[in-house]
Amino acid sequence: MRSTKDIIYLDASATCPPHEKVILEVLKVDKNHWANPSSLHTLGIQALDILERSRNSIAKSFNVLPEQVLITSGATESSNLALKGYAGSLSPGRMIISSVEHPSVQSVANSLKKDGWTIQYWPVDNQGLIDINLLDELLSPPTKLVSLIWGQNEIGTVQPINIIATECKKRNIFFHTDATQVISQGLFDFSQLEIGALSASAHKFRGPKGIGFLLIDRQYLGLISPIQGGGGQEYGLRSGTQSVSLAHGMAIALQQISFHIDIINKQAKFPSTKTSSLTSTLLSHLLNIKGISLTGHPENRLPNLISLIVCSKNNIPISGRMLVRELSNYGIFVSSGSACSSAKKSSSSVLEAINIDKKLIHSSLRISLGCWLTDLDCDYITNIMSKTIEKIALTN
Repeated sequence: MRSTKDIIYLDASATCPPHEKVILEVLKVDKNHWANPSSLHTLGIQALDILERSRNSIAKSFNVLPEQVLITSGATESSNLALKGYAGSLSPGRMIISSVEHPSVQSVANSLKKDGWTIQYWPVDNQGLIDINLLDELLSPPTKLVSLIWGQNEIGTVQPINIIATECKKRNIFFHTDATQVISQGLFDFSQLEIGALSASAHKFRGPKGIGFLLIDRQYLGLISPIQGGGGQEYGLRSGTQSVSLAHGMAIALQQISFHIDIINKQAKFPSTKTSSLTSTLLSHLLNIKGISLTGHPENRLPNLISLIVCSKNNIPISGRMLVRELSNYGIFVSSGSACSSAKKSSSSVLEAINIDKKLIHSSLRISLGCWLTDLDCDYITNIMSKTIEKIALTN
């Protein structure tokens, strides 16, 4: 087993190492405040107090009211609850999702289709950006639901979600976004975004696994129905005993994020950070390797994510899965795509949507950085990458 000093972990989009303070706080609450927060005795009341303090802290991070924060098991549950829960209050209509959505939203669309909804995909260009010229057409009746991923988890392209959200609000269309990959890059004022609902998972911003949240615009409070029965926790919308320690850990993780995403002219402006600077430097080094090319939008992208198609210097496609395994032998940990689907041998629907050549579709590599990286030997990584690519090419 390698020591952590030998590890160069570049897979932040899959998950992040929890912040040390998060680990300590979760353990402390689990040890001292393990009671059920729904219990009426003193121990239960103490646990409930910590839960609600955590909710208040999360609300403060995004400038919303505590009742707008729904604590869930993560972004997948949040997305299901937001979209299915609101769809349940409507007669079937049309739902619009992008052709580069996360599998959780695609799954919701498939489920609603069985209930009589029409599903239409918002096409993207070869860089993964939606065609804004289709806005009036796609947001016309019978559209009632729209869900667009804010920062694409595989290729990094950032969608102009606030432009779409504003137009949806004008037309009384419910708009949802998955912001899981965005929050680690900075907090933001939810009230400025005109979004109906927003999903996130804590482990993507150095919080614990198994916990996340759904932010709901005040306009839609009371209009989302539960999608499972039970004890009626979380304002009656999400039954099941709440994990006080994980909710507390999530709040603590958000408190460690000191950067802020500004909304300027309805577009998100990401802050300049050490992580974004390291990412830019590493990208420039990697693009000097013959046979490597960038996927996703070159500018409108997550500032910590590099997505590549990898070939040898003789243009031999390199297996992304094989490259991931070989690089891990050097203590460099990356991904061959989304961690939600990289274990599957099927082609990436995201790369298909941006028209990557079928011969290259299994040659993708995703590198994503986090704030725990205070320095990075880009020359070393580039050298190992180049040698490993040619080694694999010789075996093909």
